[in-house]
Amino acid sequence: MEIDLELLERLRKRRPEQSDRELVESLARIQLGREATDRIREAFADVPEEEIEREAVKGVREVRSEMAAEQRPI
Repeated sequence: MEIDLELLERLRKRRPEQSDRELVESLARIQLGREATDRIREAFADVPEEEIEREAVKGVREVRSEMAAEQRPI
């Protein structure tokens, strides 16, 4: 695999604690996440924003409730 050395050097300066492999993997994850976000936006383009927000809040509350239940002593 060939990588533009100037680009790689710029990434190294931003995240010197990461190896070249970690830098490339991180960028791949970011790109895949953006693509997934774009697909989701397209799939729900016709859903009213209020409904999306309502479902998001519901999901967050469910996760918080589950996390709180896991932290309770037995």
